[in-house]
Amino acid sequence: MSDFDVKIEGLDQLERVLLELSEPAARRAMRKGMRVGANEVRNEARAKAPKASGRLRRRIRTRERSDEQGWMRFAIEVPTNAFWGLFQERGTSTQAAQPFLRPAASSKADVAVSKMRDALREAIEIEMRKARR
Repeated sequence: MSDFDVKIEGLDQLERVLLELSEPAARRAMRKGMRVGANEVRNEARAKAPKASGRLRRRIRTRERSDEQGWMRFAIEVPTNAFWGLFQERGTSTQAAQPFLRPAASSKADVAVSKMRDALREAIEIEMRKARR
C-alpha cells in the first residue's frame, strides 16, 4: 500500500537509451541517478526526524537493494541499531506516532524524481562518452 503516487513519463525512451550501453555501464548510470533521488528523500527524513539526541538522524541511510532477477532499488531505512526510530515513526501503545519517513517521501517525491532524472541524464552521457573511446 502506497501513501502517495509518483508518475514518471518517458521510461520507454530511457530503456532504449540504456540498451545502447553495456549492462555494467547501464547499471552504473541507473545506480547514480537512483541514489541521487533517494538521497534527497533521506536528507528530508533526517531533517524531519525527532531531535532528542541526533543519533536517529545520523543513522537514517540510503541502501541499495537488488533482487535475484537483478532489479535495483534504493531504500531509505532506519537500521536495527536505531530500532527506536520505527517506534517514533509508527507509534506504540504508550507513545504517539511522530512520522518522519513517510512525510519525507511524500514531500520530496517530485524533487527526488527530478534530481534523479538530471543525474541519470548526466551519468548516461558520461557512460556514452566512455563507450565511444
